[in-house]
Amino acid sequence: MTAARAALITGASSRLAAPLARFFAGRGYALLLHQRRPRKNVAALAEELRGQGSTVEVMTFDFAERANIDAFCAGMTKPFGVPEAIVNNASNFVHDFPGAGNADLLAESFLVHMLAPFMIMETACKDKRAEQKLSVFNILDQKLLNLNPDYYSYTLGKSGLMTMTEIWARAGRDDVRAFGLLPGLMFPSGPQSDERFVADSAKIPTGRALPPENLCALIGFLLDHPDMPGALFPLDGGEHLLGRRRDVAFE
Repeated sequence: MTAARAALITGASSRLAAPLARFFAGRGYALLLHQRRPRKNVAALAEELRGQGSTVEVMTFDFAERANIDAFCAGMTKPFGVPEAIVNNASNFVHDFPGAGNADLLAESFLVHMLAPFMIMETACKDKRAEQKLSVFNILDQKLLNLNPDYYSYTLGKSGLMTMTEIWARAGRDDVRAFGLLPGLMFPSGPQSDERFVADSAKIPTGRALPPENLCALIGFLLDHPDMPGALFPLDGGEHLLGRRRDVAFE
Protein backbone atom coordinates (compact mmCIF):
# COMPACT_ATOMS: atom_id res chain seq x y z
CA MET A 1 0.00 0.00 0.00
CA THR A 2 1.39 3.39 -0.94
CA ALA A 3 0.27 6.90 0.00
CA ALA A 4 1.49 10.30 -1.10
CA ARG A 5 2.04 11.42 2.48
CA ALA A 6 1.93 9.54 5.73
CA ALA A 7 2.26 10.33 9.42
CA LEU A 8 3.31 7.97 12.22
CA ILE A 9 1.98 8.62 15.72
CA THR A 10 3.27 6.41 18.51
CA GLY A 11 1.37 6.03 21.77
CA ALA A 12 -1.96 6.25 19.95
CA SER A 13 -4.04 5.48 23.05
CA SER A 14 -2.92 8.65 24.83
CA ARG A 15 -5.21 11.63 25.23
CA LEU A 16 -3.02 13.74 22.95
CA ALA A 17 -2.95 11.18 20.14
CA ALA A 18 -6.58 11.62 19.05
CA PRO A 19 -6.25 15.39 18.35
CA LEU A 20 -2.97 14.69 16.57
CA ALA A 21 -4.50 11.96 14.43
CA ARG A 22 -7.48 14.14 13.48
CA PHE A 23 -5.11 16.98 12.66
CA PHE A 24 -2.97 14.92 10.28
CA ALA A 25 -6.03 13.24 8.74
CA GLY A 26 -7.48 16.69 8.08
CA ARG A 27 -4.33 17.53 6.15
CA GLY A 28 -4.69 14.46 3.96
CA TYR A 29 -2.07 12.25 5.56
CA ALA A 30 -2.41 8.49 5.69
CA LEU A 31 -2.00 7.46 9.32
CA LEU A 32 0.09 4.79 10.96
CA LEU A 33 -0.99 4.54 14.59
CA HIS A 34 1.13 2.64 17.10
CA GLN A 35 -0.35 1.31 20.34
CA ARG A 36 1.29 -0.56 23.20
CA ARG A 37 -1.53 -3.09 23.45
CA PRO A 38 -4.97 -3.37 21.80
CA ARG A 39 -7.17 -0.53 23.02
CA LYS A 40 -10.80 0.19 22.23
CA ASN A 41 -10.24 3.94 21.93
CA VAL A 42 -7.58 3.40 19.24
CA ALA A 43 -9.86 1.06 17.28
CA ALA A 44 -12.70 3.59 17.54
CA LEU A 45 -10.42 6.44 16.42
CA ALA A 46 -9.21 4.43 13.43
CA GLU A 47 -12.78 3.61 12.41
CA GLU A 48 -13.85 7.24 12.85
CA LEU A 49 -11.09 8.48 10.55
CA ARG A 50 -11.65 5.73 8.00
CA GLY A 51 -15.30 6.72 7.94
CA GLN A 52 -14.18 10.22 6.99
CA GLY A 53 -12.11 8.92 4.08
CA SER A 54 -8.67 8.60 5.69
CA THR A 55 -6.38 5.62 5.31
CA VAL A 56 -5.38 4.27 8.72
CA GLU A 57 -3.23 1.34 9.79
CA VAL A 58 -2.67 0.27 13.41
CA MET A 59 0.41 -1.57 14.70
CA THR A 60 0.58 -3.06 18.20
CA PHE A 61 3.95 -3.40 19.92
CA ASP A 62 5.02 -2.88 23.53
CA PHE A 63 8.11 -0.69 23.36
CA ALA A 64 9.03 -1.66 26.93
CA GLU A 65 10.65 -4.74 25.34
CA ARG A 66 13.64 -4.33 23.02
CA ALA A 67 12.56 -7.12 20.65
CA ASN A 68 9.24 -5.35 20.04
CA ILE A 69 11.01 -2.12 19.06
CA ASP A 70 13.05 -4.07 16.51
CA ALA A 71 9.93 -5.80 15.19
CA PHE A 72 8.03 -2.52 14.89
CA CYS A 73 10.87 -0.86 12.99
CA ALA A 74 11.15 -3.87 10.68
CA GLY A 75 7.52 -3.40 9.65
CA MET A 76 6.82 0.30 10.04
CA THR A 77 7.52 1.18 6.40
CA LYS A 78 5.36 -1.59 4.93
CA PRO A 79 1.98 0.21 5.00
CA PHE A 80 3.00 3.54 3.42
CA GLY A 81 6.77 3.67 3.06
CA VAL A 82 8.67 6.03 5.35
CA PRO A 83 6.27 8.54 6.94
CA GLU A 84 7.05 12.17 6.16
CA ALA A 85 5.88 13.16 9.64
CA ILE A 86 6.83 11.19 12.74
CA VAL A 87 5.41 11.97 16.18
CA ASN A 88 7.23 10.17 18.98
CA ASN A 89 4.44 10.36 21.54
CA ALA A 90 4.67 6.95 23.28
CA SER A 91 5.24 7.38 26.99
CA ASN A 92 5.64 5.47 30.24
CA PHE A 93 4.26 7.85 32.89
CA VAL A 94 4.57 6.01 36.18
CA HIS A 95 5.42 7.66 39.48
CA ASP A 96 8.64 7.03 41.36
CA PHE A 97 10.88 9.26 43.44
CA PRO A 98 14.60 9.53 44.29
CA GLY A 99 15.39 7.22 47.16
CA ALA A 100 12.50 4.99 46.16
CA GLY A 101 13.49 4.54 42.54
CA ASN A 102 12.76 1.45 40.50
CA ALA A 103 15.50 0.13 38.21
CA ASP A 104 13.02 -1.84 36.08
CA LEU A 105 10.94 1.29 35.62
CA LEU A 106 14.03 3.25 34.59
CA ALA A 107 14.93 0.56 32.03
CA GLU A 108 11.40 0.73 30.60
CA SER A 109 11.62 4.52 30.47
CA PHE A 110 14.84 4.37 28.47
CA LEU A 111 13.33 1.83 26.07
CA VAL A 112 10.08 3.74 25.49
CA HIS A 113 11.37 7.31 25.58
CA MET A 114 14.84 6.92 24.07
CA LEU A 115 15.52 3.65 22.26
CA ALA A 116 12.20 3.49 20.39
CA PRO A 117 12.51 7.06 18.99
CA PHE A 118 16.20 6.41 18.28
CA MET A 119 15.43 3.27 16.27
CA ILE A 120 12.42 4.81 14.51
CA MET A 121 14.47 7.79 13.35
CA GLU A 122 17.41 5.62 12.28
CA THR A 123 15.08 3.30 10.37
CA ALA A 124 13.39 6.24 8.66
CA CYS A 125 16.73 7.69 7.57
CA LYS A 126 17.94 4.34 6.26
CA ASP A 127 14.78 3.51 4.30
CA LYS A 128 13.55 6.87 3.04
CA ARG A 129 13.74 7.95 -0.58
CA ALA A 130 16.75 10.12 -1.40
CA GLU A 131 14.57 13.15 -2.15
CA GLN A 132 12.23 12.62 0.81
CA LYS A 133 12.27 15.19 3.63
CA LEU A 134 11.15 14.18 7.09
CA SER A 135 9.82 16.15 10.05
CA VAL A 136 10.08 14.50 13.47
CA PHE A 137 8.15 15.81 16.48
CA ASN A 138 9.31 14.43 19.83
CA ILE A 139 6.75 15.02 22.57
CA LEU A 140 8.66 16.08 25.68
CA ASP A 141 7.48 17.84 28.87
CA GLN A 142 7.87 21.35 30.21
CA LYS A 143 9.21 19.87 33.45
CA LEU A 144 12.52 19.26 31.64
CA LEU A 145 13.00 23.04 31.84
CA ASN A 146 11.68 23.17 35.41
CA LEU A 147 12.86 19.99 37.11
CA ASN A 148 11.21 18.40 40.11
CA PRO A 149 11.83 14.93 41.59
CA ASP A 150 8.43 13.38 40.87
CA TYR A 151 8.16 10.80 38.08
CA TYR A 152 11.90 10.24 38.47
CA SER A 153 12.40 7.50 35.82
CA TYR A 154 10.00 9.15 33.38
CA THR A 155 11.92 12.41 33.68
CA LEU A 156 15.28 10.74 33.05
CA GLY A 157 13.95 9.03 29.91
CA LYS A 158 12.37 12.20 28.56
CA SER A 159 15.61 14.09 29.33
CA GLY A 160 17.44 11.65 27.10
CA LEU A 161 14.92 12.21 24.32
CA MET A 162 15.37 15.97 24.62
CA THR A 163 19.14 15.61 24.30
CA MET A 164 18.65 13.33 21.30
CA THR A 165 16.41 15.95 19.70
CA GLU A 166 19.00 18.68 20.19
CA ILE A 167 21.75 16.48 18.74
CA TRP A 168 19.64 15.78 15.64
CA ALA A 169 18.97 19.50 15.26
CA ARG A 170 22.75 20.07 15.24
CA ALA A 171 23.50 17.25 12.81
CA GLY A 172 23.44 19.55 9.78
CA ARG A 173 21.02 17.45 7.73
CA ASP A 174 18.69 19.24 5.36
CA ASP A 175 16.44 16.20 4.88
CA VAL A 176 15.47 15.51 8.50
CA ARG A 177 14.21 18.10 10.97
CA ALA A 178 13.76 17.13 14.62
CA PHE A 179 11.61 19.26 16.91
CA GLY A 180 11.10 18.89 20.64
CA LEU A 181 7.65 20.00 21.83
CA LEU A 182 7.42 20.61 25.58
CA PRO A 183 3.75 20.87 26.57
CA GLY A 184 2.70 21.91 30.04
CA LEU A 185 -0.51 21.11 31.86
CA MET A 186 -2.93 19.88 29.21
CA PHE A 187 -4.88 17.08 30.88
CA PRO A 188 -5.22 16.06 34.56
CA SER A 189 -1.83 14.75 35.74
CA GLY A 190 -1.58 11.46 37.62
CA PRO A 191 -3.82 11.56 40.74
CA GLN A 192 -4.94 15.15 40.05
CA SER A 193 -8.74 15.48 40.31
CA ASP A 194 -10.79 17.47 37.83
CA GLU A 195 -11.30 20.15 40.47
CA ARG A 196 -7.57 20.37 41.17
CA PHE A 197 -6.89 20.48 37.43
CA VAL A 198 -9.09 23.56 37.05
CA ALA A 199 -7.53 25.22 40.10
CA ASP A 200 -3.96 24.41 39.03
CA SER A 201 -4.63 25.60 35.48
CA ALA A 202 -5.49 29.02 36.89
CA LYS A 203 -1.99 29.23 38.43
CA ILE A 204 -0.29 29.12 35.01
CA PRO A 205 0.83 32.60 33.87
CA THR A 206 -1.70 32.56 31.03
CA GLY A 207 -4.40 31.34 33.42
CA ARG A 208 -5.37 28.21 31.50
CA ALA A 209 -4.18 24.76 30.52
CA LEU A 210 -2.83 24.27 27.01
CA PRO A 211 -5.52 23.21 24.51
CA PRO A 212 -4.13 20.27 22.50
CA GLU A 213 -5.22 22.07 19.33
CA ASN A 214 -2.48 24.64 20.03
CA LEU A 215 0.17 21.94 19.83
CA CYS A 216 -1.34 20.72 16.57
CA ALA A 217 -1.30 24.29 15.25
CA LEU A 218 2.43 24.56 16.00
CA ILE A 219 3.08 21.32 14.14
CA GLY A 220 1.09 22.70 11.22
CA PHE A 221 3.17 25.89 11.22
CA LEU A 222 6.41 23.90 11.22
CA LEU A 223 5.20 21.64 8.41
CA ASP A 224 4.21 24.70 6.37
CA HIS A 225 7.62 26.31 6.87
CA PRO A 226 10.19 23.74 5.73
CA ASP A 227 13.07 26.19 6.18
CA MET A 228 12.53 26.25 9.96
CA PRO A 229 15.37 24.25 11.54
CA GLY A 230 14.88 21.74 14.32
CA ALA A 231 14.45 23.34 17.75
CA LEU A 232 12.78 23.03 21.16
CA PHE A 233 9.41 24.70 21.73
CA PRO A 234 7.80 25.05 25.18
CA LEU A 235 3.99 25.14 24.91
CA ASP A 236 2.98 25.70 28.50
CA GLY A 237 1.70 29.22 29.00
CA GLY A 238 4.93 30.04 30.83
CA GLU A 239 4.58 27.12 33.26
CA HIS A 240 8.28 26.23 32.96
CA LEU A 241 9.11 29.68 34.39
CA LEU A 242 7.45 28.77 37.71
CA GLY A 243 9.70 27.26 40.35
CA ARG A 244 8.12 24.01 41.57
CA ARG A 245 9.50 21.66 44.19
CA ARG A 246 6.99 18.93 43.26
CA ASP A 247 4.87 17.90 40.31
CA VAL A 248 1.69 19.96 40.07
CA ALA A 249 -0.39 16.92 41.10
CA PHE A 250 1.45 16.70 44.44
CA GLU A 251 1.82 20.37 45.37
